[in-house]
Amino acid sequence: MRERDLRASKRFKVFAAEDQVMEERELVVSMTDLQQFSDDGDGSSSSLLSGLPEELAMECLARVSSLGSLRGVSKSWQKLVYSTYFQQLRVQYGRTELSWVYTLVQSTRDGSFKWKAYDPFSLQWHDLPPVPHVMDFQLSNPGCIGLSYSVQCASTRTKLVMIAALKLRKSHGSSSPCKPRGVVMLEPALERPLIFDPAQRLWKSGSCFRVPRKWCVCGVADEKIYVASGSGKDWDRDVSKSAEVYDHEKDVWQRLNNLSSSKFSGEAMSAVTQGGKLYIASGRGVFQREGAVYTPSTGLWTKMEPGLRKGWTGSCVSVKGKFYVVDDTAGKLKVYAPEREEWIVFMEDSRLKNLESIVSTGDGKLCGIVCTPPSEDGSKPGCSKGNLIRVVDVEAQPAPLIFDIQVPDDGEAVALQVLSMMNSDLQT
Repeated sequence: MRERDLRASKRFKVFAAEDQVMEERELVVSMTDLQQFSDDGDGSSSSLLSGLPEELAMECLARVSSLGSLRGVSKSWQKLVYSTYFQQLRVQYGRTELSWVYTLVQSTRDGSFKWKAYDPFSLQWHDLPPVPHVMDFQLSNPGCIGLSYSVQCASTRTKLVMIAALKLRKSHGSSSPCKPRGVVMLEPALERPLIFDPAQRLWKSGSCFRVPRKWCVCGVADEKIYVASGSGKDWDRDVSKSAEVYDHEKDVWQRLNNLSSSKFSGEAMSAVTQGGKLYIASGRGVFQREGAVYTPSTGLWTKMEPGLRKGWTGSCVSVKGKFYVVDDTAGKLKVYAPEREEWIVFMEDSRLKNLESIVSTGDGKLCGIVCTPPSEDGSKPGCSKGNLIRVVDVEAQPAPLIFDIQVPDDGEAVALQVLSMMNSDLQT
């Protein structure tokens, strides 16, 4: 056994002895589960931790706080990390399961779109199967320099869902002064959600939206997809106040109570889930803001508390039960202090500037896409996405840690979600 393996073995033996004055376990591990991790590739049998029964060794490894500490130690450990059973065991012991960063990438060569997933354990990118829908999305407005659009997505723990995007359309024969003949206009690009299942490595199309939307609110609570406000092909007051929820297991949409305001229909935004509730706020920067909170258990929308709403000036996420908002203009990350009903500066760093499409990773980190500002000569009319994904570990000690993930293949990241890993048994 290599020296570092021996050190790891001793460390885990002590841990097991201390932690497992061990309560009686209810776990049942089949021989198949254990045998698949016993071969180090040369035909020989290799235990996970020398001198320990495989069941106990697996439990010890499942309690490791960072999966990165298991990287490169042995082939049997590598196989173990990608086991669905092992990941479920980690969750049972209060650890985070391995999640991948799923990124919609637009090619800088031909403008095409494709999904890729980054595995933070192997530090490698993987291609997703092709989406069963033409992804002809419009990300900028030809007539408005500096204005960019997003592809709106959401994710449950085990499903990636594409919800809304824009595509070009032309108005033909309209007599409306707002829609003169031949003017390029924008309309919803998706008529139904597109759902990717990492366990099966398969895409499927969900039931049609009641109204296909653009510039809407989307979010997840209790493994269900919520969509609210926004606009259809044309702005409509009823649509701007409407909301619906999608159960992806049953493939069923259900209409919800209306919002009290239509002020959420002017921009694409993500709802932030905390404590089982959905929080949304409109009006970024210095503009008038409106805040609302949806409680699924009661089906009611209520107003957001003033202190929370007032400082919600940018992309917001919930990390370990706390609201964080990125001021991507000033390069500041703020955290909400509910006891004081105000936002306080958590950190200030120039690398936080132009950081958009923020999502929580579920393990004390947030990540976003570094946006490239529009060029002064107009060659890049919109604030385009960049080729860097920036990760902020807000729980790192003694200070928050920032690091980058490079987007591959001369592409630019367009959308970002974090959810469970793809099934390694089905990889090609």
